Amino acid sequence: MLLPRVLTAVIGIPAVALLVHIGGFPYAAFIFTIITLSLYEYYLLMKMGSKPVQGPTLFAVGLTLPAALYFDRNWAAQAGGDNFAGSFITLSVIAALVYEIFSGKKYLERVAFTLLGVFMISWCLFHLIALRDVRPDGEALTFMLLVAVWVMDTAAYAFGRLAGKKQLSTISPKKTWEGAAAGCVSAIVMTLLARALMKEPVSLAFAVTAGVLIGVFGQLSDIAESMLKRAAGVKDSSNLLPGHGGVLDRFDSYIFLAPVIYYFTVYAR
Repeated sequence: MLLPRVLTAVIGIPAVALLVHIGGFPYAAFIFTIITLSLYEYYLLMKMGSKPVQGPTLFAVGLTLPAALYFDRNWAAQAGGDNFAGSFITLSVIAALVYEIFSGKKYLERVAFTLLGVFMISWCLFHLIALRDVRPDGEALTFMLLVAVWVMDTAAYAFGRLAGKKQLSTISPKKTWEGAAAGCVSAIVMTLLARALMKEPVSLAFAVTAGVLIGVFGQLSDIAESMLKRAAGVKDSSNLLPGHGGVLDRFDSYIFLAPVIYYFTVYAR
């Protein structure tokens, strides 16, 4: 099991790093692919957990919403170019309710689970594109986020296994407060290191706050995704990534973190 995990990381990490560096449409296409696969895994999880979900609405709105957000960011200077996202957010609610109106068996829960998937995955993960587009240091900030999360996850797992005693959450029984603290500290260390390597460094307060946000919300996001897997009674969201589980498993920390770090960056500037 270790060899597939290592091989996936050896291939995947340089590929992701290259796409972050290139930015633009290639990076956006990569995030759209992540969103698409995550929506598919979410759909499977809901089905396995016997949770009603509107497949057509989930995929149609879940893919057009981030496309609308992307067009907004690129064409906001044009007349009406900043209305795509708002219109599709509205459409997502209307579409989910209209689907239910004409369904043979009507479940309000199906509307809720469908919209949860759209906003949890499509809306939140799109902010990985928005963060990369921040000027002038979007590339550096994206690398800071990615590396801090990778190190945080490793530190939390390793220290939790070594010295963890107090359970963090019944949702993820193996996670401990000791491991979570180690993950938070490591995230702060990595954001400070990233600051030192930036050509145009962010402030010390920005780096420390970003580290705290990553350490807290990254681990909460991980647990939130674990709730979905627990509802479905499975360990991984899929087996698409050998040794790592599913795409949603690898990007679960960014569900909360992508919007949190993006909006923190916007508000702190």
